Amino acid sequence: MYLNHRNATNDFYHLRLSGESPHWELDGYQVDLTSGILNSGNGKLRFKTRENDYTTNYFVFEMNAVINKKDITLQSKAVSGPEDFKNEIDTGAIEGPPPITKDGKSITFKDIDKIYAVIHWEGQDDGIAHKEIIDLYELYNKN
Repeated sequence: MYLNHRNATNDFYHLRLSGESPHWELDGYQVDLTSGILNSGNGKLRFKTRENDYTTNYFVFEMNAVINKKDITLQSKAVSGPEDFKNEIDTGAIEGPPPITKDGKSITFKDIDKIYAVIHWEGQDDGIAHKEIIDLYELYNKN
């Protein structure tokens, strides 16, 4: 994870997040936050297999954040129908206004308590619906 701290002229925060769960690896997911824009995405998602080849009947990727104790989806991607994970896939990306605080102001990085990914999928081999969470960032002391 990389974090650019506040400078004298502009608030800009950049996170580059990577992590894994028992079946998935997420690499290079980026969260850029300024006072008026939130960019989220551009990571690589890979299913961990020995053969490096796996097909799902469907899958859903969500990037979520806990902001002031409230879960918010930052970005999601869904594929209905077969998706072949021969190597890795792009998570996609989104740009828009950041969530606002209860005071009506754009969030800052200090408002983010946690960032995590959720992956739902059904394996073509087993036909079972699965869900895994990849924890990527957690603020331990909020002062």
